[in-house]
Amino acid sequence: MVPIDRDNTKDDADENSESPGDAAWKAHTSAFDRVRSVALSISEPRPAAWIAEDALVAENTARRHLERLADLHILSTDTTGDAVTYFPDPVYVRTRDLRELVTEYDRDELAGLAGDLKADVESWRDEYDVASPDELRSTAATGGTSAAEAHERRRIASDWELTAYRLSLIEDALSRYDEYSETRTATV
Repeated sequence: MVPIDRDNTKDDADENSESPGDAAWKAHTSAFDRVRSVALSISEPRPAAWIAEDALVAENTARRHLERLADLHILSTDTTGDAVTYFPDPVYVRTRDLRELVTEYDRDELAGLAGDLKADVESWRDEYDVASPDELRSTAATGGTSAAEAHERRRIASDWELTAYRLSLIEDALSRYDEYSETRTATV
């Protein structure tokens, strides 16, 4: 039996209504790890209360862990609104993604992935006769475009942006592979 840290859980009333998946997540994952997981998965800045609810922790616990993650430059904060909001630090996310690429793929595999992504971008450019995801989005608003086609074009524009980001990562990983690779021998 895993001991329950009262500081890291929600009210007992909440515990009675949680799903089996939530109960298992709480039983096998620390409050810090749940807060980090939720905070790194968000696509827009969120306040501590929102993250606390998704992470199944008290708001004070979430706030404490979020501040620690911000101090470590894993999260960034926005203090312009009524409440402090948190979101993944872009430099941390990019570095993490680069590390995953050079750990998972060798140079030839990265070059192959880059070629596949470039082919996707070329295909979208040719099919829609546009040069960018923003241009593709603007074609979704034209009068002759059906609702279904407009939705498809917006989806492809989002895919295109993600592909462009992924391609920039791969190109960075390739250009600095020896520096980023774990197989490199450290110099002292």
